[in-house]
Amino acid sequence: MTPLDALADEAGIARLWTDADRAKQQVSDESLRAILSALDLPAESDAEIAESRARLKARNAALPKLVTIDCGAPLTLPESLGDFDPLDEAGASVASPTRPGYYRLRHAAGETTLAIAPPRCRAIPKRGWGVAIQIPSLVGEGRAFGDFALLAQAVAALGRCGADAVALSPTHAQSLDDPGRFAPYSPSSRLALNGLLADARCEGATADLIDWQSAGPAKLAALRTQFAAQNEAADFAGYLQSRARAGLDAVQQAARDAGMAIGLIADLAVGVDPAGEEVRDDPGAFLRGLRIGAPPDPLGPQGQDWGLTSYSPDGLRDRGFAPFIAMLRANIPRGGGIRIDHAFGLQRLWVIPEGRPASEGAYLAYPFADLLRLIKLEAWRADAIVIAEDLGTRPPGFSETLAEAGIYGMAVLPFSRDRKGGFLPASAYPDTSVAMSGTHDTATIAGWWSGRDLEWNATLNRGGDTAAKRAQDRATLWRVIGKGAPRPADDDPAPVVDAALAFLAATPCPLAIVPIEDLLGLVEQPNLPGTVDEHPNWRRRLPAPIAALLARPEVARRIATLNSERTL
Repeated sequence: MTPLDALADEAGIARLWTDADRAKQQVSDESLRAILSALDLPAESDAEIAESRARLKARNAALPKLVTIDCGAPLTLPESLGDFDPLDEAGASVASPTRPGYYRLRHAAGETTLAIAPPRCRAIPKRGWGVAIQIPSLVGEGRAFGDFALLAQAVAALGRCGADAVALSPTHAQSLDDPGRFAPYSPSSRLALNGLLADARCEGATADLIDWQSAGPAKLAALRTQFAAQNEAADFAGYLQSRARAGLDAVQQAARDAGMAIGLIADLAVGVDPAGEEVRDDPGAFLRGLRIGAPPDPLGPQGQDWGLTSYSPDGLRDRGFAPFIAMLRANIPRGGGIRIDHAFGLQRLWVIPEGRPASEGAYLAYPFADLLRLIKLEAWRADAIVIAEDLGTRPPGFSETLAEAGIYGMAVLPFSRDRKGGFLPASAYPDTSVAMSGTHDTATIAGWWSGRDLEWNATLNRGGDTAAKRAQDRATLWRVIGKGAPRPADDDPAPVVDAALAFLAATPCPLAIVPIEDLLGLVEQPNLPGTVDEHPNWRRRLPAPIAALLARPEVARRIATLNSERTL
């Protein structure tokens, strides 16, 4: 092992990695040096490498500010800690920390926090179903786009129909300096909510697509007018957060009142805008000079640069993981659930030096065991379920580790296939995952069957499936879900939607989640990955208010099927 290899290994950077085709790949020396430099570990010469290795060794030998263990595991602490006096969260002395929770260990060198995690996250309480909703798509009188008030109405209506959960895309804060931009997976801060989703009447156009350039500023102006009419809050930003938090809490209460077993399932974005509020408030907690993304694979031959940053492993350790804990607490709805976007990032993230193509990145290791225990602990405190977005190339043992922790994976219909590309039967879906007909990033069932996604790919020169491949896949899917009925025509997706939802409801998965677009049989999808303005991402409105949509005969029929299959 060369000195450069040794430094990279000690810093948690993988020189070798396995791609989606299971082929071994190697990171170049140039990329390693660029990433190490961004991590404040210069490596341009043997002397720099030696100095960086010494600095890294000293950093790793420092007394940890937080130690995590699993409940029931032996408490083994660094010898440098010496004797200590444990205190519980109320400040009372305890003989021996054994129950889940946070403890302060006072010792000669200061204090160390001990986090004891429960063995597993909360289990999904019953065999149920839910709906995924893009909040802005909701339609209501006096609303330029959907907000928490309309979401509360939708949740109540779905609860009355028998749904147990409503899954959301991230509700993280967006920049108030640019209210005409809506990008839920590129937030300014994951510690705050999107204030534009607070309740305020704002008349706007009712076209099929939201014009964020006019609707965002108009909603912000309406909220400022609302703020000016009271003297209860000292500043507008604080007022917005108070209103938004009250609105979101009211949604979860509406879910409870409607009898939902879970209610809201929030979504946690994998990263933040490098120029956003969260990074500005504590830049040392984040990767600097690096962006996160994905390595080259069949869906992205050049790799992906998401234009985001995320926590620095050392930044988290230096802060006793306080930013990560605060982020979890800001986003887990009490009694509900949370979905972790790109959950592989808990173990490793593909990091890319600024100014370089995504293909010149490398995997950076994260303190997986610590992050997993903190998730278990915070979910336990909130009595919430946890779902991990585990789609793509999994690190070895990742799924098994999540299952042991009681964290559910995702079994998404378009991707649930055998090694030959055939669709899996319902019985093959794991009971450790949530069954889904699609996500915000995939074609709807109706859009996939009718080939609408192929039309978009052709228009935008994106590649993807050919018409011949889609014809073959339609036949394969129908053999699995059609129960022997004649295959519908390509331009008749409604029977396919019916069959697909019945199929998912019959899987062993404890929860089936259906995007509202699939429940309604819509053709267009909310987001097309890899596009910005070429496709109307996050702009589509639903065709009518939720009450009218749920009353449609075909929708009522699908809901009845979900209720029937899920109670078997």
